[in-house]
Amino acid sequence: MMELVKSTTNPSVRMTNLSNEQRELLPLAFGEFLDTAATATSRATFYNTRAEQEAAIESVHRELFELDRGVYAASLMLPGLTDFSRQIGAVRLLRSTRTGESWMTVPQEATVLHSLLQALPPQRMLKMFGMLRTQRINNARTRRLILSTVLGADNLEFWAVKYRRKLETALVHAWGRRTASILRAVLAKPIDDRTEKERQIVQRHLGRFVDGNVERVEQTVRFILGDEEGLTLRRLAAYRDAKNDLVKGRCLPFETLEGLRSRFHSDKTSADVLELTKSQLTTGQKIGMQRKAKEVNVEVEFDPAAYDTVRLYVYAYEMGLTDEIRDELTRKAKSVAERLPVRFEHAAILLDVSASMMGHDTQAMRPISVALALRDVLAETAERSTIVTSDGRVAPAAELIEPVGDTSLAVGLITLLKREPDVVFVLTDGYENAPEGRFAEVIRVVRGMGIDTPIHQFSPVFAAEARGVRSLSTAIPGLPVSKPEAIGLGLLKALFEADLDRGVAALMSMVHPVIDAAQPQPAELPLG
Repeated sequence: MMELVKSTTNPSVRMTNLSNEQRELLPLAFGEFLDTAATATSRATFYNTRAEQEAAIESVHRELFELDRGVYAASLMLPGLTDFSRQIGAVRLLRSTRTGESWMTVPQEATVLHSLLQALPPQRMLKMFGMLRTQRINNARTRRLILSTVLGADNLEFWAVKYRRKLETALVHAWGRRTASILRAVLAKPIDDRTEKERQIVQRHLGRFVDGNVERVEQTVRFILGDEEGLTLRRLAAYRDAKNDLVKGRCLPFETLEGLRSRFHSDKTSADVLELTKSQLTTGQKIGMQRKAKEVNVEVEFDPAAYDTVRLYVYAYEMGLTDEIRDELTRKAKSVAERLPVRFEHAAILLDVSASMMGHDTQAMRPISVALALRDVLAETAERSTIVTSDGRVAPAAELIEPVGDTSLAVGLITLLKREPDVVFVLTDGYENAPEGRFAEVIRVVRGMGIDTPIHQFSPVFAAEARGVRSLSTAIPGLPVSKPEAIGLGLLKALFEADLDRGVAALMSMVHPVIDAAQPQPAELPLG
């Protein structure tokens, strides 16, 4: 991987708080964490059950956290990490009391937590709040984080009609059932009719977390807690009125109105709901509901430019690859490649297209979609590229290829090396079985022959038994990748392994600007 480094960061910090043993363990723990956090989800894979995945993920997170809490917290802000990794990382930080010294201050860690929440889609943020409730994490900073995030949200009214029960769970967890019940009763009263004590209760538990229109938030919270009397806000009133007249719910999210239809309007169809709410669909829903829209003959337009390449490939596998999507895939690949600090005369790409690259049913076609998106980017880094699949098929850029059969990569590697490329990229889940170990054997032979062509393995799949990504050869460490834009995670992993202080300095240079500026976005990983 070091051949891909254009420049590295000089160490501006020394990890003097670590013992020699800890300094030896930290690069390994950090590498396993990156492998895990960039690829792992809470779902099963082709080879691992959900339980196996979760046990390995817990172990990897715990080990890095116990070695250095600051490095762990900063690492959660890197680009390319899965939302699941951010969720369980934030929960761990909230669950664990700070002890001892850390280069990351308490206010900085609070900013990290806020940034992590802001980076999560609202449904996953609320799922994280559910994790906090399940694990009974209810300390002061957890309550403050939940209340400031929910009550200070610009989209609270929209969230309220879409995630009403999850918001209720989060708020009741933060306030406690007794306080939530008192607030509901007080908020039902007009402001002028409240006693001074009641005003203080509202200010203490709600008002101080709101920067904007407090009355708007009060009404929304009242709705979340189950009171639908006297609603005046557009979406809240629409929710109430749609129980009697479905058309009045046209400003509601699709799934919300669909739920009301199933309960109160059995004579209406799901197609009626889609027609009413198609202008309310989120970006993700517009692409995710294309099949349903086609089945019920409702036109739902979506712009391919609004989606990343992995999502477009997943969609193409389900609905077909159109010229418009192919053109967008090519444009995005060129754009990402232009930002990478490397250029080659001839790049060779070995693509694993075995059946396991389809992934588990819960994330169907995602591994192969990541591989194809990365294939396109890597091909754009070279004047010419040679792409060979594990079963000898042609796999030109911006085209689909169906995964099938066993994994046999050794022959493809030999074929590519014979063409004398500048570099070989192997895109695989790391499971070789036809036969197992042959790829590593070829590596040993060609290195013994003096062929030193750089070979890099990228993997989009977390392997529980490997506590990270599986490497096809000990001579070529596997590098995690969840999307092409995050290819630089491998660079950071290599820096930690080569020089701990320089690796930590690079990590700090990425996350400190975000922490210091208190910006609620994950850091961008510099590639140049």
